Amino acid sequence: MKRLLLILAILLFPIEALCSPFLVCDSQATVTHYKITGDAFWTGNIPAQADGSLRTELATIPVGVHNIAAVACRTDAIWGEQCSSPAPFSFVRPGAPVIPGGIKLLP
Repeated sequence: MKRLLLILAILLFPIEALCSPFLVCDSQATVTHYKITGDAFWTGNIPAQADGSLRTELATIPVGVHNIAAVACRTDAIWGEQCSSPAPFSFVRPGAPVIPGGIKLLP
């Protein structure tokens, strides 16, 4: 009986999950930060995750076509900053759906 109630509770009480689109890449062992160029909404460096990967949220970018280039960099005390070749990436941020028009009841 307890198992049945637990199963019903899990199925009948949905949990809202809010998520945003993220720009991500595979982990890089020695990367300390990423530079993304090509669009005005990205400025400065994006710190790498603990495993050296890139993960940055795209929820606040403007609607439209975006052409960017990502560069993985590491900072060394002796050699200074070293960066990879740019990796180009293009994507489209869609706009909100339009309000439906011409709604009516038909017999």
